[in-house]
Amino acid sequence: AEFSDMERVAKTIPEQAKKLADAFWPGPLTMIFEKTNAVPLETTGGLTSVAVRYPSNKVANALILAGGGFIAAPSANTSGRPSPTKAEHVIEDLGDKIDCIIDGGDAEIGLESTIVDFTEEIPTILRPGYYNKEMLEKVLGTVRVDPGILAEDSHVRPKADLTIIQGEMERVIPEINRLAAEQEKAGKKVGVICTDETREQYTTGDIKSIGLRAEDETIAHHLFAILRDFDEDGVEVIYSEAFDTPRMGQAIMNRLLKAAGHKVAEV
Repeated sequence: AEFSDMERVAKTIPEQAKKLADAFWPGPLTMIFEKTNAVPLETTGGLTSVAVRYPSNKVANALILAGGGFIAAPSANTSGRPSPTKAEHVIEDLGDKIDCIIDGGDAEIGLESTIVDFTEEIPTILRPGYYNKEMLEKVLGTVRVDPGILAEDSHVRPKADLTIIQGEMERVIPEINRLAAEQEKAGKKVGVICTDETREQYTTGDIKSIGLRAEDETIAHHLFAILRDFDEDGVEVIYSEAFDTPRMGQAIMNRLLKAAGHKVAEV
């Protein structure tokens, strides 16, 4: 909860990391460093590196300070479930397995933080997020994107079979309508992920707008919650538009592709 505490957990703090902290902390940014001996191996999965966050949420910061300045914790969900973005999601996943929930309000961003690895020679993005590559490059200059960024990950998978339909919208919308009608005829419960701009053009299934394409932060904010809503609705098959938007498109598609198990149909 205070930048000065970094020296207790990070063996070396490069100047570039300090610049990034000045620009984006507190906020949804995680930085990876070689750890000091103060960080137990039990908290790093046996690795010699440590991932550090400085959240902007005031409730989270108060908890960190009350705990002595550091908290090591995973996200508050069971394995294989989409990340929680509100207290109700934590109750769904963990229920009576935990003693209490400190509710700091709904997640403002809705996606996990951007992760930048400073143990590499060139700062490397391991996970895209609210702060995109262009924003990081303005502060750091050269930034590398890890080639494994789209690796398979069951962490954000819904229970339904999800397929992304990619292409020009004049072809995507009729294709999703066709596929949804086909699946409903076969007795499947179908979900459709669209935006406010296209919502009225869909005719079949459990149709959910994820936000405004023109304001892609709204898409990021609702993604995990919508996947959970489909689970609750008992949806078996989901078709989604693609969201290659300029501001947060890489982060949104990173999570959506993982949720779909990289199932993409081009039209």
